[in-house]
Amino acid sequence: MEKSPTRRLLDAAYEALAAGGAKGCTVRAVEQGAGLPHGSVRHHFGSRAGLLAALVDDLLRADQAVLGESPGELMTRLLGPQRTRTLARYELFLMAARDESLRRRVIEARDELVGAARAMGESPERARALVAAVDGLILDGILRADGGVDPGVFLQGRPT
Repeated sequence: MEKSPTRRLLDAAYEALAAGGAKGCTVRAVEQGAGLPHGSVRHHFGSRAGLLAALVDDLLRADQAVLGESPGELMTRLLGPQRTRTLARYELFLMAARDESLRRRVIEARDELVGAARAMGESPERARALVAAVDGLILDGILRADGGVDPGVFLQGRPT
């Protein structure tokens, strides 16, 4: 089944962010990566800012679809088959640190994940800390060739 132009643009934007960071994620690079004509980003997202906001929303939907997976399954997915998306995720976080509208969008998305943790019985403080801790585990895994820290050690306490 062929991907829609919107999906192709999102996937190309993930690739551009993962490969070249914010500077590499130009409208032209995304359109070329998607194999679509000039003007496609504007047509589907209104602007580069609209594309970036759509990426945040797309990442949130992907996160919510697999909330029941174990910490180990999450790490395997994010550092394996979805590594490009994971790299793009953290590029978006860095971009959000410098762009107020993107920052609000990323925080809203993260607050939804915190809300999901709260729905599983966590206190507001612990839920937010868990979301942040998982980010740290994922970043460690991106940096290390061995896959980083075993999330079970952190999330389940000290090994016996």
